[in-house]
Amino acid sequence: MSKTKKALKKMNKVMSAELASFGIDKAKYTGEYSYSFKKNRVDYKLTNDAIEDKWFREFVKERFRYEIKSDFIISLLHEIGHAKANEEITGDILDFCLNEKARIGVEMMVAEDEETGRTLSFQYFSLPDEIMATQWAVNYAETHKKELKKMLKRITPVIEEYQRNRG
Repeated sequence: MSKTKKALKKMNKVMSAELASFGIDKAKYTGEYSYSFKKNRVDYKLTNDAIEDKWFREFVKERFRYEIKSDFIISLLHEIGHAKANEEITGDILDFCLNEKARIGVEMMVAEDEETGRTLSFQYFSLPDEIMATQWAVNYAETHKKELKKMLKRITPVIEEYQRNRG
């Protein structure tokens, strides 16, 4: 097994162990593209999408009066928030969220300017399931600063090891 694969396996194992305390079974590095929550698994990335992350930071600051200090941590917490709020998003609300996400995704692909992209992103961030996940993340970040600092201390070395060994 290559150094990169070993480091990736270790990183996913450490991330999974960290998320287990939240009732998440598995964490999986997805490369460069997204964070998501699927069937008790959080997919995560290490790189930032500068413009989308900027809009998310703006949204969180405007909506929750919270200044994001780490895009990585707040995004990870946001996905955990989906797991925590999942039971409340059902039926018509879930259908609405899924339909709106599909609509917004199509419109984002043809958005011609940054302001339209920002508006669509804010619509996405404002969907009931997204609001609940972000609210959970912000609440946790505000009330568990020491725990998050310890978590970062445990996961940073394996992330750095993976990045050093990545080809």
